[in-house]
Amino acid sequence: MTGADAGTKPVAAEPAAAAEPAAAVEPDPAAPAATLVPGAGTDMTGMPAPTALDWHRHCRLVGPARWQLPLVDATLTGLFALVTLVESTFIFTWGAHPVYLANVLIALVVTAAQPFRHRAAVVSGVVVYLAMVAYVVLLRLSPVNLGLSPIIVAVPTTLHALTRWVPKRGWGMAGLLAALVGSILNPVLLYSLNPRTAGVVTGPPLAFTLACVLVVTGVYLRALRLRARAETLDRAVAEAALLASTRAVSAERLAISRELHDLVGHGLTVVRVQADTGLAIGTPEAARTALVSVRDAADASLASTRELVALLRDSAADSSPEPLADLTELPTVVARSRATGLEVDAHLPDADALAAWNRSWSVLQRLTLNRVVTEALTNATKHGGGPVTVAVEVGGGLCTARVTNPLPGMLSPTASGRIPQVASSRPGYGLVGLAERLRLVGGTLEAGPDDGDGRPCFRLTAVFPVNDVAPAATGVDARDAHEPDPYNRRGQ
Repeated sequence: MTGADAGTKPVAAEPAAAAEPAAAVEPDPAAPAATLVPGAGTDMTGMPAPTALDWHRHCRLVGPARWQLPLVDATLTGLFALVTLVESTFIFTWGAHPVYLANVLIALVVTAAQPFRHRAAVVSGVVVYLAMVAYVVLLRLSPVNLGLSPIIVAVPTTLHALTRWVPKRGWGMAGLLAALVGSILNPVLLYSLNPRTAGVVTGPPLAFTLACVLVVTGVYLRALRLRARAETLDRAVAEAALLASTRAVSAERLAISRELHDLVGHGLTVVRVQADTGLAIGTPEAARTALVSVRDAADASLASTRELVALLRDSAADSSPEPLADLTELPTVVARSRATGLEVDAHLPDADALAAWNRSWSVLQRLTLNRVVTEALTNATKHGGGPVTVAVEVGGGLCTARVTNPLPGMLSPTASGRIPQVASSRPGYGLVGLAERLRLVGGTLEAGPDDGDGRPCFRLTAVFPVNDVAPAATGVDARDAHEPDPYNRRGQ
């Protein structure tokens, strides 16, 4: 009766809100971020749509799907219709006096406005308030006592709807001011001021006026509190969605930057080293050899970059006939480093073993080993001079890759005439990205100076779990049975 919408169920007000049409779920920070798609519950930007002022989500609805009404509006309509029926008994008892007809007409107007209390809150509120103005005028001029009609309850219920559901807060404030004026000009006070009905008032008008003011103020404050609670929840959901979206964008940027570094960085390092070698030696044969190596490295980098761009454009299909991160290309990676003049002592499995790993390992596992070897050789090419030792072995469900090379201070020009490179003062991001990649597959990375063999060197050791090797004749790609492609490069 105070307009508090007893039939409503504000979001976050009760734990049992799971029965509502939709509920906001706070994302798990440990879970992978999901992309929001415009649709139900989201706006065109993909962010969750505000629900604080959506009465469909907060009110219990009744009636046909197309004409559903909040239960509280249907209840008020029925109650005011009953009041109108009672008011019409004056006509049947005392005749069709204009005062009685006006009284019934006002009650009918207020009753007709109730079904639209939420659906068209402003229109319904204006109609009810104008009807109350007419009721005040009628009580002031009436020659007979019409009694205290329950129809005045429509004032606080209308105030609640204007304050709680109308987007512009000014309507709630205007409704409060009008309701306070109506509380002062209440029926008891008007009866006492009317000379024809002054004798029928038995109670003090001031007490009734104070009660009306308290009711109106309480309803307004409750509506404001419910609105503020719902808006706070909206902001929390929006902030959580924005945080999840930001995390997803950051993760995607990190993945792209890591791929660009791994795909392009090695090729550009080879180009620079070959250019420096050709300039340092200066003979036509050295220049030709350097240019051939530059061309091959540039071709390989361009091919890798095209593959990355194609995967970024279409992550739902795999257009490449060769498996991604083909482990059978590891000898080619080593040969490319040797072409720069780097002395590499490689201990790699034979082609059959690498092909078996291709069939059994997941994309992420194959890509990890490929990047470990490539990044280690790239760093040795930039900062060392050889000899470099590369060893890859698998045992006990773990793959171990070890790469060692002498520290820069221990180097001298190599037999091929290649000039060792001096480390840049600007730190790179290769090892950082490599450590992150190994973390994603549950592995570890150790990299740093070591003198375990009596000679100072830089040692890189990567260990990560891998799938068991599957037989070649099964006809099933075993890597597909273990884990999905973390880059979503294959069709679902």
